[in-house]
Amino acid sequence: MNYLAWKLNKAFTTQSVSAFSIFLIIVWGSLWLPSTLHAGLEKENKYGAGLKFTGLTYHPDGGENEGYPRQLDDGAYFVLQVGLEGSADYYIRSWLLIRTAHALYRDCADVWAGYHHLGVRLNLPVGESFAARVGIGPSVLWRQNWLGKVEGYRRDSFFGEAKGGSFQNAFIWHGGDIELEWKFNKDLGLVYSVIPGWPEVLQNSLGLRASW
Repeated sequence: MNYLAWKLNKAFTTQSVSAFSIFLIIVWGSLWLPSTLHAGLEKENKYGAGLKFTGLTYHPDGGENEGYPRQLDDGAYFVLQVGLEGSADYYIRSWLLIRTAHALYRDCADVWAGYHHLGVRLNLPVGESFAARVGIGPSVLWRQNWLGKVEGYRRDSFFGEAKGGSFQNAFIWHGGDIELEWKFNKDLGLVYSVIPGWPEVLQNSLGLRASW
């Protein structure tokens, strides 16, 4: 019982520190960027939309359970989560966006999963060809129930204790990602992003983003 409490406290504390760090970056950027950066091609945009493929995912502490069908190593440090994420952006300023994002994929247990997210993004243009974004906001996570599908599954850090039913869901207020974009031109770019769910998961995705 003490070990479980320690694990939960560790996960909560680490995620809270990470979320607070992202929050501080956004606050710092919102004060500093307007007076120091011009957004290059980004300064002309009002809207953006992206489509990314999810794929390689990393568990920093290894898998919490045994027998993931999509694990790539014995400790389930690397797994495949294959699917799509779509997003839509509205530029409040050239350096600040509102984003909604929705994902559907097959997770490491090879069941359907996804999330719905609404948050803000700090937009950091680097010259005319590159942009970096970091953001945070509330998210709803869902998946088909792992109970009876994953060997030894009784609970995990995101969804808590295993219960009956077809689906599981969880709410987190500090969901978000870090994104890098290489612009082919002012309308289209190649995007890489990572969801930093430390210490449980780092989820990577790659795709295209249009802006206008």
